[in-house]
Amino acid sequence: MASFREERALEKKMNILRTAAQLFNEKGYHGTTIEDIANQMRLTKGAIYYYVNSKDDLLYQCHKMIATKCIEQIKQIIDSEHPVSKKLELAIESLILNITEEKAVFNVINRPSMVSEEFRIKVLEQRAEYERYFQYIIESGIEQGVFQTENSTLTRLLMLGATNSIANWFSPDGQLASKEIAEFYSKALVKSVLQSKSC
Repeated sequence: MASFREERALEKKMNILRTAAQLFNEKGYHGTTIEDIANQMRLTKGAIYYYVNSKDDLLYQCHKMIATKCIEQIKQIIDSEHPVSKKLELAIESLILNITEEKAVFNVINRPSMVSEEFRIKVLEQRAEYERYFQYIIESGIEQGVFQTENSTLTRLLMLGATNSIANWFSPDGQLASKEIAEFYSKALVKSVLQSKSC
């Protein structure tokens, strides 16, 4: 169990990553400096460098923060006792809620070409790991006769493409709450692959 000090340190690091992502979106990655981030948070550059080694590392840590959370959640969903159709719903919902809660970070990491060569392989590995778990749910549903699709890979790409695009237009001040959007998307996307005999 993490100590209070460790929790505070993690919270500060998350705030640094979120602030950096916001500035990357506003000013562009190359137009943002570590000093800009430090000034925005009223910290010294040294305080920022305590948590990250460089601006490239900071961008990678933004991706890692989201990827780690998404992977942990989808693994828990797969290990749950829910029927496979519910697992797919929950996987889509959890991804959408992460996107809407961390919109600035998602908009930054949706452009993997921004990540330096040093970190790009790690980024692609994390994305591939998440996609394998998502694909596993789809293929499990096909094997159980619950889902019907001519191509499980294209189905995964369609579903993840639809959910990832939410980061482009979602606004916390919009008419629909993130939970409403998550539930609508999850039910609609799962319905598109359900066998007619399935409930």
